[in-house]
Amino acid sequence: MDSRQDLDPYSSIYDLRSRGVFFVSTTDGKRGHFHFGCWTTQCSHEPPRMLTCFPKEFEGADVVKESGVRALSLAAFDQEEFHDQFFSGDHSIQALGEDKFMYAETGCPILKDAVAYFDCKVSSIIDNGDFLIAIGDIVKGEALHSDKINLNVEYIAKERTQYYRKGPVTLPFKGFDIS
Repeated sequence: MDSRQDLDPYSSIYDLRSRGVFFVSTTDGKRGHFHFGCWTTQCSHEPPRMLTCFPKEFEGADVVKESGVRALSLAAFDQEEFHDQFFSGDHSIQALGEDKFMYAETGCPILKDAVAYFDCKVSSIIDNGDFLIAIGDIVKGEALHSDKINLNVEYIAKERTQYYRKGPVTLPFKGFDIS
């Protein structure tokens, strides 16, 4: 989803990795922001931590710095339509459907139908080029639907035809008001 990916000479090598699609959410109680990302990984066992990259051009980078919380929902293969709805411009809880979300410790929205989720409190932030790297302690995590297959970048990038999308891709530069 990096808007500068075509400038990176190593993009074709990165694409050889298998990457699950995470729905990344953050909120400060007034503003919220979502993005889909695959630049998320476990980065510590003791304490349990997850690392997530936030494009600086997305409002979510500012929100996560302010709030210190985020949630990561591992999208399921059967959430492909939800993924496409999001990239068609529906970037808020209200537009996507409040019934699709639940909440845990941090108050960040979590996808109810995800394979699993991690709810995180930020322990450190690294300013890294055009991305902000947020490392967070996992305060709660759960396999919600471990029987489901996760949606992955390889499928989205290579397996689907160019005609699956109903309109142009709309990136989530701006967040939304929490009502």
